[in-house]
Amino acid sequence: MKGLSRRRAMSILGGLIAAPALRGIAHAQRPVPLLAILEPSSASSPPGGARSFREALAKLGWAEGRTIRIETRYGEWRLDRMAAMARELVALRPDVLYTHSDQGARAAMQATATIPIVVGASADLVAVAGMRSVAQPGGNVTGVSANQPELDRKRLEILKEAVPVASKIAYVFNRAAIADVALQALDQSARHLGVRIVRAGIDEPGQTEAAFAAVAREGAQAVLVQDSVILSRHSDRVTALALKHRLPAISQIPSFAERGGLLQYGADVPEMFRRSAGHVDRILKGAKAGELPIEQPTKVDLIVNQRTAKALGITIPPAILARADRVIE
Repeated sequence: MKGLSRRRAMSILGGLIAAPALRGIAHAQRPVPLLAILEPSSASSPPGGARSFREALAKLGWAEGRTIRIETRYGEWRLDRMAAMARELVALRPDVLYTHSDQGARAAMQATATIPIVVGASADLVAVAGMRSVAQPGGNVTGVSANQPELDRKRLEILKEAVPVASKIAYVFNRAAIADVALQALDQSARHLGVRIVRAGIDEPGQTEAAFAAVAREGAQAVLVQDSVILSRHSDRVTALALKHRLPAISQIPSFAERGGLLQYGADVPEMFRRSAGHVDRILKGAKAGELPIEQPTKVDLIVNQRTAKALGITIPPAILARADRVIE
């Protein structure tokens, strides 16, 4: 009995000594997680938000090539190409599929219903993904949403307040980045304000100049510019066209006011991308996408460009100046 007890004791002791070493080997052999990125834009001109996302991911401890592998495919803003690139990424069996924009979200969702999808920034993620709610999205999709339709209605109110004589306000938007229900809601808000919306939908950046010329011919007296990516990437052209046609303009596009737009109202878009890195981090650590609430902007800023107001011969009401977070003199 003593011999048996001794052998058993030695066996237990050996197991205790070996256990940490075995755990270390198992940890060392654990595969490095794969993050697949479906970038809707082109490799030559990725959006600034993509850089913000990667920087935030690195701050969370995910170093490319060491603690995480990253595979990226570019959609070139073509829906057919985005769909093909999404399927290619899904075939790699990534731990998370990351994208941004409504178009990117749709392409990713069509490619997989099981792999976790994180959307870095979307106009209205709940509507695009058909989710139950912001708090409990369900399914395999989560991310950050700008709640664009609601903010567009607020931008319309601010623009009307800034230009009270405006009875026709143009809405320049990307057709692929908005739902009919959002357009109808904007029309309804316009009727409450006593104005008519003149729609100018575009499918690619080259149509922007024609869109502004068309709304000017229809007698638009101001313009609301959607914060879609193809308009955001060409914001210099957009603000120049607004000034050319003497249209007071408002948008959420980053640096819109700095580039010459009259008013900028909305969320910090780069910050939305940074916050989406937290979703990826939590999923890689075991969370389920459908259980992570969709985040929305917690703060919106109003910026007024007084130089543009003077160039257009507009006097910004004191109430708007008092509410402004920043005034460009």
